Amino acid sequence: MLSRIEIRHFAIIQSLALDWSGGMTVITGETGAGKSIVIDALGITLGERAEQSMVYPGSQQAEVTAIFDLDEKSAAAQWLSAHDLAEDNQCILRRVIVKDGKSRCFINGRSVTQSQLKSLGHFLVDIHGQHAHQTLLNNKEQLYLLDRYADNSQLLRAVSESAQKIAHIQKRKKLLEQEKEARQAKFDLLSYQVEELSAANPEEQILASLEQEHLQAATSQDRLHLTQASMQCLKDDEEINCLTLLAKAQDQLSQLSHLDNQAQPISELLIQAESLLQDAYSELNSYANQLDCDPERLSELDDQLALFHDLARKHHVNIQELPAHYSRLRTELNQLQDDEEELGQIEIEFTQAMNEYRKLAEKLSQNREKVANKLQKLIAQKIQGLAMEGGKFEIQIIRQPEQISAIGFDQINFLVSANPGQPLQPLNKVASGGELSRISLAIAVITAEQQLVPCIIFDEVDVGIGGGTAETVGHLLNELATNRQVICVTHQPQVAACGDHHLVASKTKKAKSTTTEMLQLDQKQRIEEIGRMLGGLVISEKTLSHAKEMLGVD
Repeated sequence: MLSRIEIRHFAIIQSLALDWSGGMTVITGETGAGKSIVIDALGITLGERAEQSMVYPGSQQAEVTAIFDLDEKSAAAQWLSAHDLAEDNQCILRRVIVKDGKSRCFINGRSVTQSQLKSLGHFLVDIHGQHAHQTLLNNKEQLYLLDRYADNSQLLRAVSESAQKIAHIQKRKKLLEQEKEARQAKFDLLSYQVEELSAANPEEQILASLEQEHLQAATSQDRLHLTQASMQCLKDDEEINCLTLLAKAQDQLSQLSHLDNQAQPISELLIQAESLLQDAYSELNSYANQLDCDPERLSELDDQLALFHDLARKHHVNIQELPAHYSRLRTELNQLQDDEEELGQIEIEFTQAMNEYRKLAEKLSQNREKVANKLQKLIAQKIQGLAMEGGKFEIQIIRQPEQISAIGFDQINFLVSANPGQPLQPLNKVASGGELSRISLAIAVITAEQQLVPCIIFDEVDVGIGGGTAETVGHLLNELATNRQVICVTHQPQVAACGDHHLVASKTKKAKSTTTEMLQLDQKQRIEEIGRMLGGLVISEKTLSHAKEMLGVD
């Protein structure tokens, strides 16, 4: 439950610290005294939107701190533990609003996001605002109330995710279908291009081998001529060649060696040279025998290379890039084929997703119908005691099975008959402001009974209610406070008299500033405040006696 709130420089509050107790606490005060400002400040610590205008005039920043005592098994304690923010059995929320910048959020002294603050806040406090009866006219708000009472959050999340999945599939399907005509034209072109290139088979290794073979074939005649010329020089020329000249030189050196032994090594060198020249001649002869000078093969190679050059020009690439270009075209063609297969697969996925969605949405509808029957009976019973004797209440659920949305098949309408004999009609057509307030309060009390939130706040939800009905409302709220903390901002003395604790708001005006203060009342002060609420400006002894009677004191 909420145990303490500290407010500095917020709205028209300069500084305020309040300790809170369990049971039912009422907040009263003159109109404009700032009764709801404390609730607004608390809402800021729970993740509500903060604005720079909330900073007290002349101050640089506003700061609000709310301290909660937690049950270790509570949803809030589990949330804190899951986010590594737990601190014994206490939770301290702090919000700082800077005049010229963004606000900062803290949980147990650690900086967090506003989203985290709001997520935790749902487990700590449930605030029923003073305009709840107006929002009740909205069909979406009515559906939200029903789902909240039915605890459909997990099922709603599953339905929403399923609807998003369908929307994603439909988007992909639409895109593929829109591109189908263009894709078919491209598919036809690529099929022709790939087939044409495939016939030529421009693989990188094949092209490299072809170019090498063509180079060999194109130069075979030149290579044969050069080889034969070399062989002529070495041996084949009958008139003069290297080996004949070398033989003459060897004969002369042999004679020289007989005359001078020093010439013998030179003679041996010539013998080695002769052996090398013979080897060279033999190698050249073997090389010449291997040369293939086939004009027909050269022509075939010319034709193949010409084909590749033509294809390269046609596809605007050079011949070396042709293999890579061929590979890209095949990849694109395969992708287009995959797209066609994906379109067929999407149809299957869409059918499966729709079946899943219908199953979840149907379960959600059944939950709603079951809980709606229970809730409408409880509301009808509750409004009987709120000056609507003979009134009827019904929750109408309209199924639209073809609808695909995050909230399922259903649309909802709260129907009411405020007086006996009148037909049931939508709230916005028949209910007066006072009747709306009573119905809204009945729903708030009933739904609050189902919630595990330890603190419930009713901010002027008893507008348009008075007399005996207001007393009934007070007793309802006090009964609700048996197992949780209830805080109620009220103008009704009958409601205020039912509180276990009583705070009064007052506004103090100074020369250059105005501030709101809040005081915890003792029994004597409560009698005076209830008397003021009953009697206005002039508080008579009779009025005070009535106030004592309402409070059950002598």
